Amino acid sequence: MKSPGSPFSNSNGARLVLFLVGFSVLVAAGTFWNYSRYVFSTNHAVVVKSSGCVRASFPPSITAKLHPHQYAKVTLASVPGTALQAEVVTVVKGSVLLQLLEKQNALSPGEACEVTIDTTVPADSK
Repeated sequence: MKSPGSPFSNSNGARLVLFLVGFSVLVAAGTFWNYSRYVFSTNHAVVVKSSGCVRASFPPSITAKLHPHQYAKVTLASVPGTALQAEVVTVVKGSVLLQLLEKQNALSPGEACEVTIDTTVPADSK
């Protein structure tokens, strides 16, 4: 039988669980905060040329943080589960031009796509 002063009493277990839940919430909030500051996504993107040129629209506050040679992932509307590697070519206020690094056969100009740019990954890392 456990005594009330025992280190294995129920109140210590409840404190441990509350601590772990609180710590988990804090870590999740920190991850979300970091992700929202350095990873940018938009579904306002379109294939411009069948050669793999994609134009994406971002708010000017985000395009100020982007520069050429950063890597991105492009997901075409026709192939929703597959992310293609791309590289930022030019950045103009509110607009980013990307070039797919993988050759695609079935690209049609005007096709909608989604673009995600992770600015924490340096351009020379790939």
